[in-house]
Amino acid sequence: MQQILYLIQKEFRQIFRDKPMLFIIFFAPLVQMTILGFAITVDIKNVKTVIVDYDHSAESREISRKFQNNPYFSVTGYLEGQTNLKNHIHNWRAQLAVVIPKNFARDLARQLRPKIQLIVDGLDGNSAGIALGYAQGILADYAAELLTANFSPAVQLRNAGLVEPHTRMWYNLDLKSKNYMVPGLIAVLLTVVSMFLSSMGLVREKEIGTLEQLMVTPIKTWQLILGKVLPFFILGFFALALMLAVAFVVFQLTVAGNLVLLFSLSALYLLSTLGLGIFISTLAHTQQQAMFISWFFMIFMIFMSGFLFPIANMPSAVQKLTYLDPMRYFVIILREIFLKGSSAKYLMNEIFCLAGFGALILGWSSFKFQKRVS
Repeated sequence: MQQILYLIQKEFRQIFRDKPMLFIIFFAPLVQMTILGFAITVDIKNVKTVIVDYDHSAESREISRKFQNNPYFSVTGYLEGQTNLKNHIHNWRAQLAVVIPKNFARDLARQLRPKIQLIVDGLDGNSAGIALGYAQGILADYAAELLTANFSPAVQLRNAGLVEPHTRMWYNLDLKSKNYMVPGLIAVLLTVVSMFLSSMGLVREKEIGTLEQLMVTPIKTWQLILGKVLPFFILGFFALALMLAVAFVVFQLTVAGNLVLLFSLSALYLLSTLGLGIFISTLAHTQQQAMFISWFFMIFMIFMSGFLFPIANMPSAVQKLTYLDPMRYFVIILREIFLKGSSAKYLMNEIFCLAGFGALILGWSSFKFQKRVS
């Protein structure tokens, strides 16, 4: 036990002498969390909108005002016809066009259900779909207001249908993407920090020749591995605490669940990332090689974790491959604890998978490391 404590002390001294390493541990997570937390978002705001009004009635002007006073849309112009509409969309002066047909108000008064055309730039399919949904919601609300104000209850019932839906949001009440993306970002940055630290720290020992010096001492290989990994395990927890502080202070997030459970399951996840760091150290001979190999693994882990893209939208073959990604389970755990307040009872599948991956990856990596240095 004393040998392991000496190794831990040596590792901390070496880390705190390395200024680039200190930057990765203390400064990088703060900057990345702050900037990426605001940058990575699926919220759509200020969609450039043009109105093509053929009717010039009070009703058509009211629809224009609805779009003008909505924070999701920014009305950039009013066109007399659709002649210049293509140029507006092609030159990025408009992303959405609302075309109100002639005699719109007259047909509305006659209960003829006039149609409004929505033309949207589909270059970014995700943003276009969201903007289209917002626009349809504005028009649906306006139709409901007209029914309530101008028609009898019998006409309202005939036009509105027999069922009136009432929407109720659970967990993310404001539908803000930061509440969903920031917990996933914590998983990504914890992976980056822990994998980089462990892989580059072990490779640095090989570069400067101290690893060979340690091997001729009476220290056993498992003690060496434990003494090298435990400091990075502790620093991983410190990085997690820093990122949680940013989430609480900068993004005003709250954890609906148990913080002790969150840290406990983070420890399970760190077994996988630190194990991968040890494995990478057996493949790399320089710190530059360790960095590139780490990025190779992390690109696959990030894109297949469900952090940026829903796993359900992936091809079935790729969906099956995501079960081999430990980050997939950790992202689910963070979002469940942050937003739903889920307890361990509802996360047993993710807990067992993380524990299994952690034991398997750390065990196999330690065996490879032991074989490499022996």
